Amino acid sequence: MQQDQDIQLNPIIDAVPVQFTTDTIGWKILFIMLFFLLGYMVYKYYLGYKKKAYRREAVSIIEDLAQDNKSSMSFLISQIMFQLKQTALQSYDRKTVASLEGKGWLLFLDNKIKQPSFSRHHDVIASAVYKNEFNENDSFTINEFAAMSINWIKKHA
Repeated sequence: MQQDQDIQLNPIIDAVPVQFTTDTIGWKILFIMLFFLLGYMVYKYYLGYKKKAYRREAVSIIEDLAQDNKSSMSFLISQIMFQLKQTALQSYDRKTVASLEGKGWLLFLDNKIKQPSFSRHHDVIASAVYKNEFNENDSFTINEFAAMSINWIKKHA
């Protein structure tokens, strides 16, 4: 046991601190990769924004139609349905969408969103689009119809 007390240890040598620097090639490669990644992300966002321009335009037209107090209700309903058809033609198979009319068209619209709502107004929409007449209905308002249409455009795909 005596031997353990006689051992003399040298003082601990502290390591020299390493300077942080970005002068090495690895950091330059990392910055270049991050720059290109950021550029790619901005480009993809721009493509998505540009691809959805038809939606923004359709929403704008429907909002303008909903504020129009001078036109007849049947004209407003027909124009909103026209915008929905144009939007659907850009999003889905052209042959399928172009051939739809009447109840089948309204069911197609209802099937593409979670809250079906077009079919319940079938009579009002059909008389406005096909007969150019508006049948008064307590549950139908142009503002509600425009809001349903805008909701469909924003959430259909």
